[in-house]
Amino acid sequence: QEQTYVVETMFDRTAFHMFKFQLFVFLQFFFCGTAYDRTSRQVLIRHEGRAIINASGIEENRPFQTLHSLPAVRGCKNCCNDGHSYTACFDVEKCAKDGPENGKYALIFSYQGKPVPSMFPYLESAKSAAHRLNNADLIMIMTKSDIAMIEPDMREQLNRWGIKLHEVDWQLPPNMKFTRPENWCGQKDFIRLHALGMEGYDAVAYYDNDIEFQGDLTPVFKCAAAGNFLTTNGGTGEALNVGFFALRPHKKILAAAEEFARTADYSEQTGWGGNGWGPSGGYYVGGECGQGFFHHLFYKQRSTIQKALEKENYNFSSYQIDRCIWNYQTSYDCLEKLDCSRVRAHHKPTLPGSDPDECLKRKFRK
Repeated sequence: QEQTYVVETMFDRTAFHMFKFQLFVFLQFFFCGTAYDRTSRQVLIRHEGRAIINASGIEENRPFQTLHSLPAVRGCKNCCNDGHSYTACFDVEKCAKDGPENGKYALIFSYQGKPVPSMFPYLESAKSAAHRLNNADLIMIMTKSDIAMIEPDMREQLNRWGIKLHEVDWQLPPNMKFTRPENWCGQKDFIRLHALGMEGYDAVAYYDNDIEFQGDLTPVFKCAAAGNFLTTNGGTGEALNVGFFALRPHKKILAAAEEFARTADYSEQTGWGGNGWGPSGGYYVGGECGQGFFHHLFYKQRSTIQKALEKENYNFSSYQIDRCIWNYQTSYDCLEKLDCSRVRAHHKPTLPGSDPDECLKRKFRK
């Protein structure tokens, strides 16, 4: 049985800290904004206020982070596939025109173990993204046993962050055919399968906790709401990166994934269910965990999902979108001199490296 705990929102800060924060944001916006030309600045999503109560009990407004809405450009060379061969990346902005005008959405995260204050390093960007998505919910999937370990102070912190805890019974699907007893990424990866069945939303998107949102995510959610399962490939050549996926959730999709876990075996030679490793040509990082499982089920065997939904008025399709724009993970296979201002969701790297053309997190941008 699953339960959703609805918790309230926002930090309490002193007026002094609020003044410093607002001054910092104003200066950052003023000076960083000069890096854009006039056309680019016109399409920036400007700061909007959100009401909070400070330590004196006075309601004030705190600005959301600026998220750009620059038109998406081609960012990668050969980073999208259909499960069998490399293809052109799906046009998510064009697809978004088929989605609902005012959908109900949720950004999904997950966590294993005892929550700590540093668990959401880019929380403010997530709140800003959620605000642009008609005040989408922020949900964190955790097992019942891990939720029980949350200390009162940490639970209050989650309340202030505006996080909804979604309690689940398992990390690995029941009676999963292939598992490993230890040193395995399975528990961390497969707990996110629960997002597939979170009905009540027009679309949900799962994101790893280390992703910083730098642009408006609305096109992804509207496209997913039209019945499209969306992912990207990985930053080291993986056929799929399980740190992001978006879809219109349905309990039968989750049931189909659980059934696949019960029946499909895994080997390093043939992958999941004997489907092979194409178009990658062989094993890739995470192939034995969520990255291989998702790619085999939703791309190589998408007919399994389509069959499960054939009586549900759900025209299911699966596509990959441009990793260098919608789930940036290093400059690998991205176009040279990519305009980093076009990145919508930045996953990796978390720190600057030796590549001068690498797109970075906000705080490292020049």
